[in-house]
Amino acid sequence: MSIVATLASGFMLALTASGSIVAEDVIRSGEVITPGMLVTEDGTPVFDSPLIGREVRRTVYAGREVSMENTQSPRLVTRNQIVTVKYIRGGLEISTTARAMEEGGLHDTVSLLNTNSRKMVSGVVQSGGWVLAQ
Repeated sequence: MSIVATLASGFMLALTASGSIVAEDVIRSGEVITPGMLVTEDGTPVFDSPLIGREVRRTVYAGREVSMENTQSPRLVTRNQIVTVKYIRGGLEISTTARAMEEGGLHDTVSLLNTNSRKMVSGVVQSGGWVLAQ
């Protein structure tokens, strides 16, 4: 066995020895993960994990692994939602409304249809669900 294979095997053993984080009960698609929803494979509750506060992409059934790959940052803007759009340059701030053409989480770039001019614009989702126009 080569050194690389040995290191890789040792790394894989370390990963499986620590166990994975699984759903304690069914977590529905779109739900935000809270501390009581996760346990280790041996049933120990998980209260401190980077998964807490993330949104599940698809339903995860009890005992199934919850990972960064099957979660996403919480959606602050949903498709077809009317959002406030702000353009800020120096001391100038212009606000209007637009319809979101796609969903997005914090710091995601989304496409918007300006409800007044009917033109497409893009912007970055901010905390609070408003969008900073680019």
